[in-house]
Amino acid sequence: MTEGEVTAADIERVRHYRGGDTARLAVAYEFSVGDDGPYTGECFWDPAFCSVKRVAAARWKVRIRHRLRVRYRHDDPSVNTLDGGVRRLLKTSAPTS
Repeated sequence: MTEGEVTAADIERVRHYRGGDTARLAVAYEFSVGDDGPYTGECFWDPAFCSVKRVAAARWKVRIRHRLRVRYRHDDPSVNTLDGGVRRLLKTSAPTS
């Protein structure tokens, strides 16, 4: 595990083949392993029965350059994910004034 930081947070609309759209929060991040990197990753938050308003509210909790923990495969750091996913990030992030 290593430290990384958020580079982007966007709301994405997801179209479903049976009709209707839902929204999800996409969080992009980068990190380095020693002198190797930067590596990048992306993680999503799309809870069931989630309204666009709820995703938009969550988006405002995520700040660019917010520090986070990244889990990666030691033999290939390009295979990675957020420790605890976006859900944990939402719990630890707070808007700044």
